Amino acid sequence: MKKTLFFSLCFFSALYGCGPKDNTVSYNKETGLTVCHYSNVKDTVDIKLSDLVENFRIVRFDNSPEAIFTYRTLPTITDHYIGIGITASQPYMLFNSDGKFLCTAGKIGQGPGEYPMSIYDAAIDEQEQKIYLGCFASFDKILIYDLKGNFLEDRKIDYELNKPKFELGEDKSLSIVHLPVQTTGESPLVSQYSKEGKLIAQLEEAPYFKVNNYNQDIFAYHNVPDLSFHLTSVDTLYHYIKSENRIVPKFTLDFGAMEDKPIHIYNEIPGYYIAIVFGKGNIFVDKEKQQARYVRLVNDYCGGMKVMLNFKDGWVWRIFEPGYLIEYIQDRMNDSDCTEEDRKKLQSLLDTIDEDDNNIMFLGKLKK
Repeated sequence: MKKTLFFSLCFFSALYGCGPKDNTVSYNKETGLTVCHYSNVKDTVDIKLSDLVENFRIVRFDNSPEAIFTYRTLPTITDHYIGIGITASQPYMLFNSDGKFLCTAGKIGQGPGEYPMSIYDAAIDEQEQKIYLGCFASFDKILIYDLKGNFLEDRKIDYELNKPKFELGEDKSLSIVHLPVQTTGESPLVSQYSKEGKLIAQLEEAPYFKVNNYNQDIFAYHNVPDLSFHLTSVDTLYHYIKSENRIVPKFTLDFGAMEDKPIHIYNEIPGYYIAIVFGKGNIFVDKEKQQARYVRLVNDYCGGMKVMLNFKDGWVWRIFEPGYLIEYIQDRMNDSDCTEEDRKKLQSLLDTIDEDDNNIMFLGKLKK
């Protein structure tokens, strides 16, 4: 009996790894899948923003009338450009990295270079001087513009894209993962195209990826080398391995017997898997230590503010409407643990904000 127990424990250790760790995470060496046990995550820790980013700056967007946009948007971020316009009512807008308005790319409409519905995702290729735009649903084209907003071409796809997500490779190839809605016909889960638009590979979806409507969603934030995506109907974060044209499961939450699972989204940055659990907080899973904790990000560049930040395209970011940012700053200044030095930093920032200005962005480049 003792020998049986010993060998069972050895097998478990070999399968899920060994070393000092707690019961918040299990790691399967054979599959590479990390499982976070939701009910076991109890502790909350602070992580300084400076531990995650190599630089930080504040971007103030142009106040010109054509540059005004809603702060509730998902930007596309590169070293020299910020793209805005993944909303229902605005054309895609291009700014430089300092917030200066450059141009718009297309608009909602039915003509050449126009999109019939809102933009769902975008990619900016600085070297090739191109912007790629994908529409929300049932659209079989990728719209391509130059960095001056001029329409170049609409690249035909042999199936209808639904909630597409784009990933630009270092070789300038474009990988597209989308929601395989059955009502719009058969379609691959992932397609890979050369920079010239030639099809390189397609990955057919497994039956369990198929969905019947648009109630499910797909998230891909482009913070790691592989195409990392979360399809909510499957509830797992996957990597698409381009060289092998296959996907591998990388991360999921284990809710046990919980009936009412909280709404959640998976993301990934170098060093961490992230589960954004609505109404609860953000769980960071340390890939090396295989430990999970709720995390409060402390913006030590801005007086220790603890407002939520986002991760996309290799950057940490958040866009604020000026009035809201003023409130966040004042709240932080009223905290009992706000030091005199932090209050001075925050007051200096506060003095530069006008409620009537365009939006303000916190932006930092993630360490690799």
